Amino acid sequence: MAFGAAAYLLSRSAFINVHFVYLYWLNFIFNDPFGIGGNTMDSREVLPSEECTHFDPKAFVSNIGAFLIFSATHSLLARTAVKRFLGLEGKPYERPLFAFLSPITWFLSIYGWTPIGNCSRFDILSIGLTQVLISGGIFLLANLYLLGLFYVMPDHVFGTSRYKLAEGEEPPHELLTTFPYNLVRHPAASSFLWMYWVLPAYTVNHLQLAALWTIYIIPATLLFEEGGLRGAEGEFGDAYEEYASKVNAFTPSKHAIANVLGCPVGQRTDRKSASGILNFRSRPVVVVYVFCC
Repeated sequence: MAFGAAAYLLSRSAFINVHFVYLYWLNFIFNDPFGIGGNTMDSREVLPSEECTHFDPKAFVSNIGAFLIFSATHSLLARTAVKRFLGLEGKPYERPLFAFLSPITWFLSIYGWTPIGNCSRFDILSIGLTQVLISGGIFLLANLYLLGLFYVMPDHVFGTSRYKLAEGEEPPHELLTTFPYNLVRHPAASSFLWMYWVLPAYTVNHLQLAALWTIYIIPATLLFEEGGLRGAEGEFGDAYEEYASKVNAFTPSKHAIANVLGCPVGQRTDRKSASGILNFRSRPVVVVYVFCC
């Protein structure tokens, strides 16, 4: 009973907290454009080139330490051996606790960030229309994709239904291949990678931040996470291998896009139906034709 209550409260708190931290993070990487307050990716004060600091090694090392607050905790608590050692494995609050700690450690890593240079500063309000349309469009799609994961699969992310499980009862283990896992194998990781690298800042601070997330995400997902899912000893074995052959890790494949559009690769439309399709004025139908035929 107590474990179920803990799982319920932790999962709900995690769901709420991640939204607040996510908004704080957006304000952080956009350098607080409206003066709300809080930490910023770039220095608030930009100095002339002859007076500014191009690279502060102490801040560089400090930022690595701040990032480890999130990345080390997030990665370690996802390992089965660590969960077993801490006595979390099989408990109803296992996933809710993981989800509860993630936004907290993420916030601490943002709060502890120190700009390593103060010679330039990204100003989102001064970028050109082309950058807004291209970078902003991709950033918005990645943002919506991440939020889609939260709302479509709240139990998978936050463990919102784990409070119903008795102690020792395992949630159903199934290979997720529906949205958002039908586009890429790692929706959350992909969203952050895309958002960090399409952000049109590219200051020294932005480059360190994006590099830290990239260096963490790629090994953590492809080596550690997938290492326990694929292969002869993996949780899903050959089923995951087949899934991985059709769906890329971080970028949508032709197969994935075709499936989303309702025309799986390998199913070609005959000429008669194709000519009929082209008579429609609906653009999405034409797009389906392009991908499938």
